[in-house]
Amino acid sequence: MSDDFDRLRRLRPDRLQPHDPMDPKVLTEEKERLMSAIEQPAAAVHATSRTPSIYPRLAYRDVMAALEFLTRAFGFRERREARLEHPGGTLAWLEVGDGVVMIGESGPDHHDLYSPAEAGRRTSMVMVYVHDIDAHHARAVAEGARVVMELEDMFWGDRRYEALDPEGHRWHFGERLADIELRRGVR
Repeated sequence: MSDDFDRLRRLRPDRLQPHDPMDPKVLTEEKERLMSAIEQPAAAVHATSRTPSIYPRLAYRDVMAALEFLTRAFGFRERREARLEHPGGTLAWLEVGDGVVMIGESGPDHHDLYSPAEAGRRTSMVMVYVHDIDAHHARAVAEGARVVMELEDMFWGDRRYEALDPEGHRWHFGERLADIELRRGVR
């Protein structure tokens, strides 16, 4: 029996328990720490995954392929705990910075929203500010994003580029020139 536990302990060193019984004082302190973490108001959890007052929903024919591309090429982070999968399709929430975009199925049964691939034209353009626009651009290009407007510095103080995702949604990515200078120590 001991051999089985030793094998398990080796597989999960983070779960290693001492051979001696734990000190009751340590157990009490750890229980209090755990309970305070559990009992923290939902506001503490909510603050880390707050929903902005406004966020777009984009329609895709293939939501899972879009989800994979947007996270891989554009660096969005999925709120995995928020994903909603149901017989009619999938809804996913993606974060970048303090912004959120929802993606879901297209078609008449989905709020009559359509992918640009179905509509035959652009249906929206989403503006996104990112940290390190040059690295963001390089990643997007390396992952197959179709860049339709190359990186350039704009007179209004942004460095930006535009790209299309596989279904044709237009994404405008930018970073403020002042932030770039600050990061590079120019100011």
